[in-house]
Amino acid sequence: MTLCEQKEFLSLTEKGKGARVLPIPGAPEEPDQHSASSAPLEKDFLPGRDLLSSYPLAFPRHALEKEKSIHLIKPTYSSRGISNIEFDAYVTFIEQMLRNVLPQDLLIALSASRNPNAIKDSIQSLNETLPFLAWNTPDRAPCTLSVSLLCHSDLTSGVGRYLCDILARWLIPGKFINICSVRSLNFSFISYPQQPLYFHQVLLDVENDQQLNIIKNNRENLSKEIRLSIMAVRHARHVVSVKKLSSEQKKAIIEENIASVISPPLKTQGHSLFDQMHSFWVHLSAEDKIKQIQEQFSPYLENRPKIFDGSIFQEIKHSILLFGDKFTGMRDLRHLSRLISYQYLFRKTLMREIMEAPEERHLSIKVLRTQISSSGSELGGARVLGILGAMNVLRENELFEERHIEEAMTHCIPYVRKVENSFVLDRRSHDPIRLFYIEIEKMDGSTFSLDEIKELKKNLPHELKENVESVLHPVLMPRNEEEIMRNIFLLSQQLKYINDLPQVIISFNAQTEHSLQFTVILLRILRDEDLSLPQIFAASGTELKIEELEVKKVGLLRKRYPKEANVFKISLDKKKFLRRDFTIDLFKARQELSLELSTVFKGIRDFNGGILSKQQEVFQALRGLIKETTAHNDFLLENFFYSITPPLRQTLIAPTSLQTLFSLMQEAFDADYKKENFFLKARFEPDQVLTMAASPLSSIKEELFSLLVKLKIPSSELSCTTVNAYGISCFGYIYQNRDPNIRNLFYSTLLSCLQEWQTRIKN
Repeated sequence: MTLCEQKEFLSLTEKGKGARVLPIPGAPEEPDQHSASSAPLEKDFLPGRDLLSSYPLAFPRHALEKEKSIHLIKPTYSSRGISNIEFDAYVTFIEQMLRNVLPQDLLIALSASRNPNAIKDSIQSLNETLPFLAWNTPDRAPCTLSVSLLCHSDLTSGVGRYLCDILARWLIPGKFINICSVRSLNFSFISYPQQPLYFHQVLLDVENDQQLNIIKNNRENLSKEIRLSIMAVRHARHVVSVKKLSSEQKKAIIEENIASVISPPLKTQGHSLFDQMHSFWVHLSAEDKIKQIQEQFSPYLENRPKIFDGSIFQEIKHSILLFGDKFTGMRDLRHLSRLISYQYLFRKTLMREIMEAPEERHLSIKVLRTQISSSGSELGGARVLGILGAMNVLRENELFEERHIEEAMTHCIPYVRKVENSFVLDRRSHDPIRLFYIEIEKMDGSTFSLDEIKELKKNLPHELKENVESVLHPVLMPRNEEEIMRNIFLLSQQLKYINDLPQVIISFNAQTEHSLQFTVILLRILRDEDLSLPQIFAASGTELKIEELEVKKVGLLRKRYPKEANVFKISLDKKKFLRRDFTIDLFKARQELSLELSTVFKGIRDFNGGILSKQQEVFQALRGLIKETTAHNDFLLENFFYSITPPLRQTLIAPTSLQTLFSLMQEAFDADYKKENFFLKARFEPDQVLTMAASPLSSIKEELFSLLVKLKIPSSELSCTTVNAYGISCFGYIYQNRDPNIRNLFYSTLLSCLQEWQTRIKN
């Protein structure tokens, strides 16, 4: 093609588009004319014809290809109010940065592949890596550090502000780094618009090589923390968005978000003059504005519970610090994000429940299947169960540590053990909430069945509540010499014959951190061949040790054999007598001391232990009638028996009647309280009626107490027992009366009272 033909070709193509004809450099000037030979040429320029291969052009081919490059993304913004001409260049710029950080196989699939399944698989592979960070690697300073983030767009509001803040504050601990530029965009891929994404890039100034080296050392740990925080926030918001929330929970989330917008925590603000003045203004206007905004926006926010304020990132940062290197290194990042998000949600839930009922124990728990390995990947690791929970302590002297959680789990499943380095406890000062996480595995290495997990979920909450330990201060009871002399005189009168057994009075004296201390007054007839007390204890081989021994002569028997009074103290190891709820079984400790003294002296008379011995006999008879003899059942049985009032009735009521009442209490624990707020059942026996009332509502106690005061039933006819377990309060009554009409009236009165009480609560 000659130069004239080239010019004629360009003239025809540009006129077809309505564009101006540009002169070709070096071509001679000719007048613009149309000859007859040009008509057939114009017909050849039809869509789909390859003209570039037939006619060489005056401008390079790659320039046209660059103009025809396929766009990958489209922004998710409304075009109203925005100039597309100005914004298209920005979108193209963001796309170019994305091409630099995205994998090449993904770019090829999005731009070249026309198979929807292939594109979907590529997006799925991308989702498994989100969120991810891309860093540039400058060699020397001064320089500009570039940090690019790509993450999901949904449920991650505030992530851009969080990334800027954490990079500026923590890339170089103790120094704020200047941010010179920030670029971000919400977008989706054109070939896969169902997946909204968010891109955010931060440029930071690095002044010298020392700062650059610190950044390089901190970059890996900071990247892991940023990813973990974003995943945890997204998971927490997702849980709240799909979970059905009560009106009170919605109200709590609304108030939290509104208050945080108006008055953010001071610790998250800087200390510049601008920040101080802004905080002062916020403090003055917060109360009025919070009230106004609540009234205006509450109806809208009720349908958007997935919104969280920016403080969630600071709260999660504290959780991340609790995990050591060993813990995080052996667990998958997504599992860690689940733990942190549930911890955040548990704390918010418990804080609301504590405000509503500060005197009650509240517990939130989650059982998670997971695997651990040395590489940090869950694939191919040991299969374990993770127990995540949060519980409030009611008093400052309460202890809830690792050993309490382990003991509660072994009560539910005996053949489990703790995974090494798996325990995490969040215990903050002046905070009643205890957040904990622990992993357990079977001793034989097998997996947990569904039935075992269901059993654990059912019983573990009750076991955890019962395993809270109360630390008591040591008890100091000064010795009462008058009482000791009176007891010595009383026991001296009991020694009338030379072969009388030693007379003993055992009384509790003090409690220390590790022991229980008893005072023993022992009187005996002393013969010439009898050994002293220290010699008798040494010869018997007992583990009891005499402390502060005092020996007195208090008279003669037949004017020949002296009566010897021995006053001494004996300490017992306290651990042996701790019950499952960490209360001390003082009766059991005293009983063991009495039996050991009887062995040492080959028989004693326990002067003040007669009723206690009778109580023990009745209790053992009752235990023999109970078919189930698990440790937890024994614990309930002890609480049931020793709470019977008046206490003397413990030795007078027939064990068979107690067995019947205990079976009614077990039915009360298994009852369904969704339809009715209370449980009431009775067994009628000759001359008595056995009644059990129960409810998960604590106000039933006051209702029943008020009723019994009005009835004025003598204590000789009515026996009561009270047991609190599994969050249910049980009240058992044994009413003895020979008139069956009066017994029926007693039961019907209880039923009417509880029905009226339930109606008042519902109304």
